[in-house]
Amino acid sequence: MLCMTCKKEVNQPLNFCPWCGTTLRAETPSRFENVKLTFLRVDLSGFTKMSEAMIAEDVMAVLNEIFGVFAKIVESNKGIVYQLIGDEIVSIFGLNIESGFAPHMAILTADEMFSKLLDFNKKGGFKSPIGLKVGAEIESASIFDLHYDLKSALILTKGFRKSQILQKNAATNTILVGENLHKVTKGFFDYREVGEFVEESFAVKAYEYKLKLKG
Repeated sequence: MLCMTCKKEVNQPLNFCPWCGTTLRAETPSRFENVKLTFLRVDLSGFTKMSEAMIAEDVMAVLNEIFGVFAKIVESNKGIVYQLIGDEIVSIFGLNIESGFAPHMAILTADEMFSKLLDFNKKGGFKSPIGLKVGAEIESASIFDLHYDLKSALILTKGFRKSQILQKNAATNTILVGENLHKVTKGFFDYREVGEFVEESFAVKAYEYKLKLKG
């Protein structure tokens, strides 16, 4: 390629011309952007036990059906499915919604997931019903290349780890939220304080919103 300033040939993919120092990028280099996000982690409880009596193809069919429904719920509530890890789905809220209700939408998303899973258990007639263990927290995040695909962007945050700690310590069919999320949503949802979970260098204060499922 030719440098637009000095017109000399540049044979390597460089950000700056080695002859005159002019930037060779047509657009301004991406920078880190700081945002407040809500992280929601949902794990299928009891799925391993249920899948022991199933062939691999049926296990994948069940997972795909459940996660397909869950993904639609996340997207309908303005969230983003960030990652699927085994029988766990990780979602992010607050990136594409301008109102201050992204944290509330995360809780409502989990609530709707519980409702859909209850219907799925009834339809499937499983001897060992599947439950959910949910962890959610609001945390600051620094994102590099925010304007590209989020899954390809570099995200620096404690949100993933904190929501994971909450999810791992949640009882079946229970939502545990962190202190930040509790402060924002306590006027809309009822919680009870659970205590503090400490893992490695992370201390997470937890509040429980326990679903009253029927059936």
